Amino acid sequence: MRNIISLPARTQREADGIRERYLLPGAVLIARLLVGGIFLVAAIPKIADAGSFAEGVRAYHLMPPALVVPFAFAFPWLELLVALYILLGYMSRLAAGVAALMLLMFVVALTDALVTGNTAHSCGCFGKGAGSNPILAFLAGGNTITLWDDIRDVILIGLSLLIAVRGAGPWSLDGLIAGRRD
Repeated sequence: MRNIISLPARTQREADGIRERYLLPGAVLIARLLVGGIFLVAAIPKIADAGSFAEGVRAYHLMPPALVVPFAFAFPWLELLVALYILLGYMSRLAAGVAALMLLMFVVALTDALVTGNTAHSCGCFGKGAGSNPILAFLAGGNTITLWDDIRDVILIGLSLLIAVRGAGPWSLDGLIAGRRD
């Protein structure tokens, strides 16, 4: 005779197994593609036109003028590196932690601009090319800083933290490396 009491526990274990094996790795993969893709698309125009990015940084009035140009030249390369690491799933926990810290810095700068009324410029998130691409224009939020810019970055922080906590998952270089160690 079948034990009816153990059936829900077995069903729960099966559901937990499906969640751990497919749903969470799938969610992490989607988070990696979103965060890494957005960082990649944001970095490339800034690298191509660091002068325009420096003007965008200068518009926030948060950094000493002597640091704006070195920051504008170095920061997009860090964005690119983080994007590639997250997309490939290599050292993804570290890369996602760096991404979350970068996004937190963006939230602080954007919130400062909103609070002080310094909103008459774009966020500078995607360089000057954001207006020509409708998806980037939506993500960039237009030519002024709005609450959407903060909301977008908080969502990306959440996705970055998911990657940092869960790791890159099995569909990544980290997963391949870990699989070969077993």
